[in-house]
Amino acid sequence: MDVQKVANLFLIFVLISAGISLVIGFVVAVRSTNYKKGYISTFISSVVFLILIVSWYDKASSNVFMGTIPWILNVIAVIIMLPLYLLVARFIFKKVTKGQKGTKEKITG
Repeated sequence: MDVQKVANLFLIFVLISAGISLVIGFVVAVRSTNYKKGYISTFISSVVFLILIVSWYDKASSNVFMGTIPWILNVIAVIIMLPLYLLVARFIFKKVTKGQKGTKEKITG
């Protein structure tokens, strides 16, 4: 593998893990009708995935002798984007669970 392929795989793995974390949080938020539980599950799963991906990226980049600066820039960019991703996920879960609470109250009330 060359340096560019390792960097591309890193970004692909980050996007896949973001999608999986969002689905996990969405399912938890919808089933529990509590956006905080969905947000917490998304937060935990995204941090776990990030740790796993960065550890893989560290090993793969050392095998292809990637320089330190590109490695740091890629990892820092992902870490900076994580709070923005989590903020958007929180608003999505809040909007979805707000609509669900209204329909359950109408049905039961």
